[in-house]
Amino acid sequence: MLRNPRAASEVIGFVLVFSLILGTITIVYVGGLSGLDDVRNAERVNNAERAFDVMANNFQQMGRGDAPNRATEIKLADAQLTTSGTRQVSIESSEMSTTVAASPVTIRYDAPGDTRIVYENGAVIRVDDGEAIMRREPDFLFTDGKAVIRFIELRGSKQGVGGTASTVLVRAERTQSQVLVNRGQSTDVTIEMQTHPDRADVWEDYWVEQVEAATGSPPTCSQSTIDADTEKLTCSGFDVEELAVSRVRVRVTLT
Repeated sequence: MLRNPRAASEVIGFVLVFSLILGTITIVYVGGLSGLDDVRNAERVNNAERAFDVMANNFQQMGRGDAPNRATEIKLADAQLTTSGTRQVSIESSEMSTTVAASPVTIRYDAPGDTRIVYENGAVIRVDDGEAIMRREPDFLFTDGKAVIRFIELRGSKQGVGGTASTVLVRAERTQSQVLVNRGQSTDVTIEMQTHPDRADVWEDYWVEQVEAATGSPPTCSQSTIDADTEKLTCSGFDVEELAVSRVRVRVTLT
């Protein structure tokens, strides 16, 4: 027991100051680690987005006939990479006897939290908390009354890599290339596509912008729900002086 009140006061003061310093260090340490984790996770997602851009460029080269196959490496860390089931996209006009269509799968990167990066119909789309942004547009041409569309039809659904895997290699091989339609004046053109509800608005914005750039007038677009994971987008009622649609099938394998 301390008999000197001054000594006791100094000891208590020392304990209080030490506790304050220790508490401050702990708060800074924990907060700093949390901040570092946020920075690290953001950089991982940005790296994945850049890898998706490279992958999209590889698919574009294959679609143009510049390469028969390509491979893209994507780092996963705590994320997952999957391929979806098929979703249909189609085009028709009054002069066409049949509808031309493709049924590609999508490739999706799911990061921890609520961030996803998706390759779909030639586009790279990033979704954060349900808000989608098209980071890379498809390799379609809409200009001067012309519409030239090349569908990259990815095949290889229901694949998934994640967990302990640190990286995944997306192997792609072109298996078929086909011209579906190549004609002049086309009236009352209709584009229909299936997509996830999170991405429907960004696709509608894209089609409206492209059609208006080619024809001077926006199409009439509407959305309807197929199920909880699928929305159907329809853009119709526009005319073009030239319509060309091709489909390139690409087999993808995640390893």
